[in-house]
Amino acid sequence: MSGAEALAAVGLASNVLQFIDFTTQLCVRIKEYSSSASGFPKAVGQQATHLSHLLSLLRELSGRSNGQQLQDGILGQCETQAQELAEIFESLRIGSSQGRWRHARAAFNSMRRTEQIDKLQSTLDRLVRTLSLQLQIEAKRVADKTGTDVSKILKLQSGQLDLLQQLQITSSAPDASVSVNTGPKPVWIVPLSRNSKFVGREDILEDLEGLLLQPREGVATAVLYGLGGVGKTQVVLEYVFRIKSAALAVFWVHASSASRFMESYKRIAVECDVPGHNDPDTDAMQLVRDWLETHHLAQWLMIVDNVDDRSVFFEQAPDMTTAKALVEYIPQANNGTVIYTTRSRDIGVDLMSGDEPIKVSPLTVEEGIFMLGDRITRGVSKEDQLTLLDELAYLPLAISQATAFMVKRRKAVTEYIRLLQNESTKSRVLDHRTLHHGREDRSSESVTSTWWVTFQHLEQENPRSTELLMMMSLLDRQQIPLGMIQDPDEVMFDFEDAVGLLEAFSLIDTYPYTEVTGQKAMETLYNHEPDLIELSLKFCDMHRLVQRSTRDWLGRGGAYGSVIAIKVLGLIARVFPSGFFETWPLCRVLYPHANAILRHNFGELTDITRDSKDHGFASDKASLLHKLSTYSRQQGNLEESEQRASQAMALRERIFGSGSKEHLESMESFALTISMLGRREEACDIQQRVFEGTLKVLGPNHRRTLEARNQLGHSLRALGEYVGAEIQHREELSAKRMLLDQDPSNPDLVDDLVIAINNVANIMRDQGEYEEAYTLLQEALVRSAAGLHGEEHPLFWLTKESLAIVSGVMGKREQAHEFFAQTIAWRIGVYGETHQSTLITRGQYMSLLSQEGNYAKAEEEGKLLLRYEILTYGSESHSTLHNQGITLYQQKKYREAELIYKRLLELQQQSPGTWTKSSARRSDVKMETSEASTRDLIRISLEAQDKMDEAKDYQAPSLSSPIDNDSAEAQELHKKSQDLFRQGDFAAAEVTARQELELRTRSTGLDNDQAQTCLFQVARAMHEQDPQNDSQILARQVLAYRKRVHGWRSTATHDILAFLAATVRDQGKFEQAEELYRQLVLWVDNAYGKLDVKTYEARWGLANVVSRQQRYPEAEELYRLNLQAQLNNPTESRPPDTAQAYFNLGCVLWYQKKNEEAEACFRQAYGRRVKLFGSTDRRSTKALVCLAEVVEEQGKNEESGELYTMLGKATELPDSDDEEHEVLDVDDDTSSYTHGS
Repeated sequence: MSGAEALAAVGLASNVLQFIDFTTQLCVRIKEYSSSASGFPKAVGQQATHLSHLLSLLRELSGRSNGQQLQDGILGQCETQAQELAEIFESLRIGSSQGRWRHARAAFNSMRRTEQIDKLQSTLDRLVRTLSLQLQIEAKRVADKTGTDVSKILKLQSGQLDLLQQLQITSSAPDASVSVNTGPKPVWIVPLSRNSKFVGREDILEDLEGLLLQPREGVATAVLYGLGGVGKTQVVLEYVFRIKSAALAVFWVHASSASRFMESYKRIAVECDVPGHNDPDTDAMQLVRDWLETHHLAQWLMIVDNVDDRSVFFEQAPDMTTAKALVEYIPQANNGTVIYTTRSRDIGVDLMSGDEPIKVSPLTVEEGIFMLGDRITRGVSKEDQLTLLDELAYLPLAISQATAFMVKRRKAVTEYIRLLQNESTKSRVLDHRTLHHGREDRSSESVTSTWWVTFQHLEQENPRSTELLMMMSLLDRQQIPLGMIQDPDEVMFDFEDAVGLLEAFSLIDTYPYTEVTGQKAMETLYNHEPDLIELSLKFCDMHRLVQRSTRDWLGRGGAYGSVIAIKVLGLIARVFPSGFFETWPLCRVLYPHANAILRHNFGELTDITRDSKDHGFASDKASLLHKLSTYSRQQGNLEESEQRASQAMALRERIFGSGSKEHLESMESFALTISMLGRREEACDIQQRVFEGTLKVLGPNHRRTLEARNQLGHSLRALGEYVGAEIQHREELSAKRMLLDQDPSNPDLVDDLVIAINNVANIMRDQGEYEEAYTLLQEALVRSAAGLHGEEHPLFWLTKESLAIVSGVMGKREQAHEFFAQTIAWRIGVYGETHQSTLITRGQYMSLLSQEGNYAKAEEEGKLLLRYEILTYGSESHSTLHNQGITLYQQKKYREAELIYKRLLELQQQSPGTWTKSSARRSDVKMETSEASTRDLIRISLEAQDKMDEAKDYQAPSLSSPIDNDSAEAQELHKKSQDLFRQGDFAAAEVTARQELELRTRSTGLDNDQAQTCLFQVARAMHEQDPQNDSQILARQVLAYRKRVHGWRSTATHDILAFLAATVRDQGKFEQAEELYRQLVLWVDNAYGKLDVKTYEARWGLANVVSRQQRYPEAEELYRLNLQAQLNNPTESRPPDTAQAYFNLGCVLWYQKKNEEAEACFRQAYGRRVKLFGSTDRRSTKALVCLAEVVEEQGKNEESGELYTMLGKATELPDSDDEEHEVLDVDDDTSSYTHGS
């Protein structure tokens, strides 16, 4: 029965299902015919496929609508069009079947057949448009009944939402009542044009289409695998062009390397205007995935091309800053389709979740001959054609390149075959090793055979082309900047001609780099290379097999191969910039190529002295290693930076000699990196040697010498040696001011000066000189803003951050918060949320919040900071954990504080000492913690919860108590010395302590806690006998030991520093004592917080020596801080301390003749002391004496008389001693002095 007869049998019975069945079968026949007949237009078969899908959807919708049928008028139109379709098809089929399709091509070229095909296409189009409208009507009916959105109904019926959108677009019906929300306008990001010579592969395309149309949950996935050069990419390319429509967004992603994958995603982000893509430090890959999964509603297809390296795609790439593998960035959405290409079947199975991927085999004989084309095969015997195809292994890439070569060079097939069969060429081909996975067979004489022949002719025709190809093969094969390998004196025409020949043979693909970062990179390169006559702004990519084959060929070149490699290294070393901020765009482009050339095996360098042949090469390599170390350090890759710096340092020592300026430069870079890694003492030692060497070689005022002085100052500051650091930084600042005066327009000298000002300001801030620090930082901010890079330079924001810190300490809170907010926003924009610079600034802001008592906000910031540190470093930093614990403790969240401190202790025990990967990157000196101090904080938190038994487990061994394994004699001497000291027999206590010290040092030496405790006891006893003796010398020895062993956060270290400060003060050396007290305040403030009693005592000591130097306003400020600390935290303070704070403040106010304020303070002190100790206590009468005198000085004689009367009634008048200048004893308050003559 013919198609027309079958349709007539259906009649106008209004049976929708019969109509659908008939038309579906007709479409199947049209598809089969179009696949079989080599001349049949593909568009007809594709439209028939679309009609089949449409009919399937219509069937389901009709079923859901409880038997609703097509309207009679619509059905009649559809049946008429289907009848016409069947009749036209039958006439075409019968006319073409004669000769079993042999004459199909000629028949279809006739005018009559062309008209029939056009009519067939037109009828199909009308039927599709008609049914498209009806389908929308049916969907509306279902939606009205179920209350479901129409677009959801259509989407649920099939994953082919793009088909429905295409049908709606092509439909000419103006009254369509249903519209599908297609989301953002689809885009076409396919970097290649359609291959006009694509041939065959219909079975693969059909398998691909069938696989993607299967019902599935989630994203539709297909994988093509096969030998390199077999045409996987071309098959996918043909497929996407066949299905191309306005309703389908197509994205092409290169997956051959992590950097190329990232660039593809960045291009998607830019061209689709994905929100947030302008942020250079945003994870563009995660951004694109999230956007496709949640915001892009239309159908999309992503081709992930060349997933050939398992480690690159399924594991975290070593050149990625993210912790994810590339496969994790593939979107998963119901409206999406992903097609992968890979050489490995194993990878294909993994990507298909265990299902079999589609294999792309070499071409068939017919396809191979057709691909050779008439121009090549004309006049060539069938035998020679098959021989050529056999030599080329039927690989499309090899065939394409071979035909291009023969046409361009006018080579006959027989000549080309003879070249391929040349034994010298063949032996090298057989030795070639192709990349493969699993058990795939090698094709030893396939693609590579073509490369070898092409290389030989390239060398003969244009040697420069061959040289460029070999140079490219040693680089990363993607995004090669042609300007990087261009000779400085090379004529642009010659260079482009050589490159054009490579591109003509499809050995490379060139393209202009138009993205913003690329333009900036090329501008930087152009500025970096002023000798270039004209710089090529093109980039190129190499095919993987081309690169591999070229490298093998280069390896057979013997010494010439080494010459090429050395030349490439020299070119990259020449153009790779310093690695600092302003050069980052260029560094990002050159970085993968620099790494690639450094991986090349140059052999052992035996003689690299100045006059040797290897000297220049070794010098270039060392220079490149040095620059890479700087760039890696700037990017936060400290381990890589250390490795590169170490290699550069060793190489330069061999080349130029130890102590040369080049060697010293690499030593300095190495020291800076290891300092950031926490090895500060080692770094300081190296920096000292660098400074001394640079000073000797270059003189005191050379920029390199000043930079060495700068780094030495940083190292000293990191070790807490503030006096030495200040000396170095002030010398640096003075010299840099002089240099800028000599050359005021030099932008580099401006930056140098800004750095020096910051250095001095920060060291003064560390020592409590906030006014000077603030003034210096204001100058630095103005100079930095007026510099070459202005507010875009990191120096500007480094200065603003320092100003924020100082402003907070000085009480300029509004400014501090504003500057911190601006700095954090800038760092996030430039570096990202998780960069170490951003984390450091957040940590400083957290400290400001704690200083202000805003513990709730500080806690929130701490939680955020800890989360980012885990993402960045893999664990929390010691400093942030410590500060968060204090923040929680101050809010009485003792249990939470306990858990935080225990986590800190756990990390400290995992990495003995004070350094961890996370904490080391935060190079601020205030971040060290010790295990002993953490155990003490845990104990305090437990005691606050009345967990006394558990608290005992964290009680650190007392440094003033003997340990269990002491000898009985040593223990007895220790106890005796302590008893004598308490009894006031200091001379005997000293003798006994010295006996114990001699006993201990005889058995264990002096470098242990017990011996150092004895030494401390000797110093204490000596001081009590005579404050002017040498007790401070012994105390300094103990301090050095405890800093080294226990760290500056240890309570034991704080105790000895407090004793040393008091000893120096009692000797009348107030300036030295002030320096020590400032150090103590800094340490205990950071260790325990501003409200802790230890901080209170240290601040009192500092105020005491400042007052003794008659700097009363400064002492007043310190005493006010103490009083405020007591009043802000009354439940944690002890009442005597509050009374003492009022009394101290009253004294310095009285000295400044601020009698009314002084009177108020003395009244508070007297009232509190009477309440605590009674009116006759010595502390109460001291306050009463001061109150009476200050009242009398104001002329209030009657009131002062009453006060003196009260004083007379006291049981004992106070002695007229200098109470305010006595050492604070928290058990017996003797902390203030009377205002006497």
